[in-house]
Order: sequence, then C-alpha cells, then structure tokens
Amino acid sequence: MTPNPEEFSKDEKPRQWRACFRVTGEFWADIEADSEGEAQVRAKEIAASHDFGLELDEVQAVEISYIEKKPMMYRVVRDGRDMQVSRLQAGDQPRYPRQGGF
Repeated sequence: MTPNPEEFSKDEKPRQWRACFRVTGEFWADIEADSEGEAQVRAKEIAASHDFGLELDEVQAVEISYIEKKPMMYRVVRDGRDMQVSRLQAGDQPRYPRQGGF
C-alpha cells in the first residue's frame, strides 16, 4: 500500500522550474584500437553509453524541448537509505531531520 503523503516532510520548490534543451553539435574523441572496425565498435559503445561528457566543440543548434515545474520531493527512507523522491512507494518511511538537517 502506498504511504500517506501527509506523513512525509516535503521539499517544495514553488519558484523552481526545469528546462529540457535539445543541443545539436559535435565533439571529437580519441579512441585507441587496432583497426578501424574496432574503433567503430568502440565509438558505438561510447555513443550508446553517453560517456562523452558535455563539452561540445561546436554547437550548431539549441532548442527548448519543454519547460516543466520542478517536482515537489518527499523526504523518505527507502531500503535503509535517506533520499528524496517525487513519488512515494510501498515501504517508504518518513525521514526526519538529523543533527545537520536533512
């Protein structure tokens, strides 16, 4: 059963929004490989893992995909770990301030 939201401390963000930007650009990465085919495989792995950081050599276009209200977060203990979540799940326990705050 989902816990009662009223029992949880909330980190409300009344003036915070988040924007999603779609950036088109290019970057260069050095890849060590014994052949072009091996380099191609490694390049595909990098692209699939998004392990290329955020530094672009040349930005060609920036679009705003959408803007949304930043969600209110519940302070919970889930599976023994302190965290903030936007949706409560069965088993979540209210988290209370400790000596240094939340």
